[in-house]
Amino acid sequence: MTGDRVMLDGSRPFQERVRHLRDAWALNGRGRAFLVSGTSFFAVYCWSLNYRIGDPTAPAYDAELAEFVAASYELNGGSAGWNAMLNGRETCSTCHDWYRLENLGICTGCLRHTCYGCGDHERCAGELL
Repeated sequence: MTGDRVMLDGSRPFQERVRHLRDAWALNGRGRAFLVSGTSFFAVYCWSLNYRIGDPTAPAYDAELAEFVAASYELNGGSAGWNAMLNGRETCSTCHDWYRLENLGICTGCLRHTCYGCGDHERCAGELL
């Protein structure tokens, strides 16, 4: 999907990538091409859980972004898909231990999974969600 390629391209800040996808999704008829799945969805959805519409600390979060996130959520199987994703296993990119995804964070800079014991990445400007 185009949305996943945009999210995985770390050449722009995370919020800028999210805003770009929201805008492209809205301008192109709200189709599936600009929605996100997999790791990209995990990052966008976790990020969105930190903010609500009208939250002044989230300049990119608005009603249209909420609709974009909701459409991506449904594309990924809704509640059942989210729960299945959280129960899946991934490795921490730093210590390489295996965890359920629900026990890992994801970095908004490089989109690598990280356990909370390892914490932020040394040279990555991203936020650990």
